[in-house]
Amino acid sequence: MLSDKGNTAVYLLYAHARICSIIRKSGKDIDELKKAGVIVLDHAGERELGLHLLQFSEVVEEAGTNLLPNVLCEYLYNLSEIFTKKFYSNCQVVGSAEETSRLLLCEATAIVMRKCFYLLGIEPVYKI
Repeated sequence: MLSDKGNTAVYLLYAHARICSIIRKSGKDIDELKKAGVIVLDHAGERELGLHLLQFSEVVEEAGTNLLPNVLCEYLYNLSEIFTKKFYSNCQVVGSAEETSRLLLCEATAIVMRKCFYLLGIEPVYKI
C-alpha cells in the first residue's frame, strides 16, 4: 500500500497536484499574472515559503557536488510541509485580497517542485 502521509513520493506528488488544483480553480491565466503581478510576503507562512524557495539553488549545488540526492529529497519534503502546514493552512489563496501574489507563490512552488522531481527522475502528477 502506498502512503500519502509523511516523507513519501506519494505525499510529495499529492502536494504538487494540490498546488496545480489551486491554480486551476482560480481560473486565472498564470502567464498573465506573471507579467503584471508581484509576490508580496506579508504573512509569516508566505515569508517562510518564499525563503525556502530561495534556498533551491544552494540545495541543488550541494546535492550535485557531494553526490547526495537525499539532500534534494529532504528539501522537497520540507518544501511540501511548509506549503501545506504554514502557507496553505493559514493563507487563503483563491478569492483573497492577496490572490495574485499567492497564486504566483503557488506557481513558484510548483515550478521548484517539478525541477526537484526532474532531478530525482520522478514524473510529476498534475491531478489526483
